[in-house]
Amino acid sequence: MINTKHDGRIPYVISATAVLAGLLFDLQILYILAKPLLMITLLFYFVSATKSYPRWRFYVMAALVFSWAGDVFLISSDWFVAGLVSFLIAHVFYIIAYQKTGAATGELKPLDIIKFVLYGVVLIWVIYPGLDDLLVPVLIYALVLLGMGVWAHKRRGATPANSFKPVAAGAILFALSDGLIAVNKFAFEIPAERILIMSIYMTAQYLIVQGLIKHTETT
Repeated sequence: MINTKHDGRIPYVISATAVLAGLLFDLQILYILAKPLLMITLLFYFVSATKSYPRWRFYVMAALVFSWAGDVFLISSDWFVAGLVSFLIAHVFYIIAYQKTGAATGELKPLDIIKFVLYGVVLIWVIYPGLDDLLVPVLIYALVLLGMGVWAHKRRGATPANSFKPVAAGAILFALSDGLIAVNKFAFEIPAERILIMSIYMTAQYLIVQGLIKHTETT
């Protein structure tokens, strides 16, 4: 049974709920105040819940810090490029963390690669007409993002299922949320896009962190 009194996930759940409430009820102040708390609370949860303090823990912490920066920058569309760079760096740190947790010895299936390649091709095809000067930065970001997804799947067999599955699912959702951001910005407007994107994104980050916490229980 979970001891809710000391459950480190509660602050993250509260922050996520506040973000969604701010979007749902158009409370911009609540949204602006709550969004920067997401990665802070998730970081504290990760630090408090990880066991054995493995070296790769630092890379996850760095990924969350740069995700926090990306969250802050993307509060305003004027800082889109800065947010893009922040999340790109976050994905790189996640890739390193996956590598350090056993990705080098994991099993990567052809389908793992195919689904991310197809997703990337379709996404770029959809948003290409609206990219203009951002074509190269977005292509670079897409490659790193999809690489993060592939590396998350490469942990298969090198970590228990209760670690592999959440991280793999989180990586897929992260790619989906970023894809929706790109479609909404460069192709066409998605109804209720901020609620949809933030819901997927917050779930993705939680699943990745939760899966990595589970990995520490076996190291």
